[in-house]
Amino acid sequence: MAAELPVVRPHPRHAALAGGRRAGCGASRLRDEADGVTLVDLDQPVEGVRVTAGHGGLAQVEVRPASVGAEAAPLRVRARSVTVSGADFRYRADAVVAGPVRTRTWTVHPGAWGLTLPG
Repeated sequence: MAAELPVVRPHPRHAALAGGRRAGCGASRLRDEADGVTLVDLDQPVEGVRVTAGHGGLAQVEVRPASVGAEAAPLRVRARSVTVSGADFRYRADAVVAGPVRTRTWTVHPGAWGLTLPG
């Protein structure tokens, strides 16, 4: 069973500056990396990032780019390590909201029950 771990959202202060529709919503400029490879850099705003436990020792990563006019398709990859960095953002892990933080890395440990959040 896949346990859902963080949903990354912009910190409300930054969402308001970015023209978010309401506090806590809207696009944020975050760098998203999977196994050291940049998926999305700071020049492409994202609506959110989702990391879930996958199979075979890899996490499922979904990056939802912000769309301007047309719907943007989510980017999906599998990775052992996921790093998100940028301006202050909050994230939800196991139904608990944490942050704001500027960088956070999640790493899959093969044979573990799920993903382990950094302390």
